Amino acid sequence: MKLEAEIAVVVPSCDSYSDLWPPFFDLFARFWPDCPFPVYLISNRRGFSRAGVENLLVGDDVSWSDNLMRALSKVDAEYVLLLIDDLLLVKPVNTCELLNVLDEFVKSGGNYLRLNPKPKPDRFWSKRLGIVSKGTIYRTATVSSVWKRQTLLELLVSGETAWDFELLATVRSDVYDGFYATHVRYLSVVNAVIKGRWERSALSKLRRLSVQLKLGERPVMTLLEALCFQCCLLRSFGLSLFPARLRRRIKDLVPSVQYRDESSARLRPESTRMRG
Repeated sequence: MKLEAEIAVVVPSCDSYSDLWPPFFDLFARFWPDCPFPVYLISNRRGFSRAGVENLLVGDDVSWSDNLMRALSKVDAEYVLLLIDDLLLVKPVNTCELLNVLDEFVKSGGNYLRLNPKPKPDRFWSKRLGIVSKGTIYRTATVSSVWKRQTLLELLVSGETAWDFELLATVRSDVYDGFYATHVRYLSVVNAVIKGRWERSALSKLRRLSVQLKLGERPVMTLLEALCFQCCLLRSFGLSLFPARLRRRIKDLVPSVQYRDESSARLRPESTRMRG
């Protein structure tokens, strides 16, 4: 079977994030025009009309995990490439190189592949892939990740947010082998929205790319919130300096910087906030 028939691109979203769909797919078309995979957008009841995008309507927004579980039951591909709706492509995708790394991953029978090496794999596997060992931090990070669909379904738990999933499924994933990360970044993205608010530096980058945005539909981070976000980035960098097997335990000892978000109850995973 051709690789293109084994993998589907899935964009988990919800109706309250529909203002991100036009810029997300505008940049997707600009920077990955030769994407060879079918593309699915998960939403509740609101569809999005765009050539090459198939809507997966899942009904009430129960939780991030419930939405994804319902949608995955409608996808036939053995593997899914998850692209998060508030992480927007900002550089061209080298499809040939990406297909090579995906082909190696699929042929290995892998369960998970992170295309963004933050954190980096902790053990060498090949010139393209490294192993993400059991017991390491963010083993189930959702950013630019490829999953064996059945493994992802087995790790999802009803009621969990994406933040819950990255924390709790990381521990649950320790019963599985075949978790990998690439040595280099294959998808360059900018994290445009943090906890429901436009991130200030991301907005500047998107403006330089002449992206059309609906800024009136969600607030922009205040300077204090932007400072808190930078503290989160610093904390993430600090964790990366420790040996991979110790990061999980150390992370629980180092407090994270939080701020109240009155505009949205939808939380993004901590690792998503710190990458891109």
